[in-house]
Amino acid sequence: MFYKISERFACYNYSNLDSKKKTVWIHCASLGEVRAVEPILDNLRDDYFIILTTLTKSGREYAVKLQKADFLALLPLDIYPITKRAFDIIKPDLLVLVETELWVSMLYTAAKCNTAIITVNGRISKKSFDSYKRLRFFWKKFVGLINVIIARSEDDADRFKHLAGEKSVVFVSGNIKYDRNFTSGVRRKEFLLKETDFVFTAGSTRGNEETVIADAYIKVGRNFKIFLAPRHLARIPEVTKLLEDKSLKYSLFSENDFTGNFILVDVFGKLQNIYSISDVCYVGGSLVDKGGQNPIEPAAYGKPVLFGEYMDNFKTEAESLVKNNGAFIVKDSDDLASKIKEFMTNSSFLKRTGDNALKTVHDQKGAVSFTLAKLKEILDAK
Repeated sequence: MFYKISERFACYNYSNLDSKKKTVWIHCASLGEVRAVEPILDNLRDDYFIILTTLTKSGREYAVKLQKADFLALLPLDIYPITKRAFDIIKPDLLVLVETELWVSMLYTAAKCNTAIITVNGRISKKSFDSYKRLRFFWKKFVGLINVIIARSEDDADRFKHLAGEKSVVFVSGNIKYDRNFTSGVRRKEFLLKETDFVFTAGSTRGNEETVIADAYIKVGRNFKIFLAPRHLARIPEVTKLLEDKSLKYSLFSENDFTGNFILVDVFGKLQNIYSISDVCYVGGSLVDKGGQNPIEPAAYGKPVLFGEYMDNFKTEAESLVKNNGAFIVKDSDDLASKIKEFMTNSSFLKRTGDNALKTVHDQKGAVSFTLAKLKEILDAK
């Protein structure tokens, strides 16, 4: 709660050491969005002074490790005197908002300070849009302050146009998350895995999904390796009780004991590495109505992807993977168990599906180049 609290009040130890460069302020919600803009940071950092803010602690900590910005901070509280203080200190030429970061005071202050505003990889889920729509009279004024909106899909673009008004400048780029450099130096032996082991990972699971995962594991026969990674670590005690109630033996990832078949991932920041050494991956928040998690991440490692029907937050990505036979929708534990068995017993089907997933990711690349062109166009005009 009190992590870097001074930054929430825009009390920065800040100095622009290269005032000849134009300043670009990029704001991300959390770790996933920071990862998404890595290629953009790589392309801007030589020519511009980069400020990177995040809403969450995890995003800021990842940004520190990344070391691709000139100055890092948590997002200041969205209260006008505080946002005005932040803008007076930073003096950005361009404010870049990633995905759905719509902060009223931030937008108002940027416009008042003559800072150009652009939304990149813009997305508004159907559920969020229904909420925004009810207050369109309010949001139209502030979303309309954004100079350029670059949306991930036509659906997202239409939702932004509806909120901002038809005169808004909206483009569709595709998802910049396809353009990330997905490489991992992790090898199976680091997790005491053999090349012949079948490894299934359920990532970013939410409440009630772990029951489905555990039941599928039991139905298949408990004869494969499984990594179960809840989305929120605060739920680990709840999940351990569930596993114990089902008489499932498990080990905790934090204990570095990978000898058993069921590993409960109770640490943060390891899911990408685990995806990379898996055979099949399930992305959570999708069997329950939570909008789903990013299916691009396992697909980019050439892994077959499974998810439930609730993928509103990644609707276009999920549909592309399913259409190209790189992913499958599962509805319950029977469905999940059946699909795991099919992948376990049919190596050609496993490889073909993984190849389809990887090809889908490669075919969708290009959003970063489009986005960078628009960013530089705006900066050149400043």
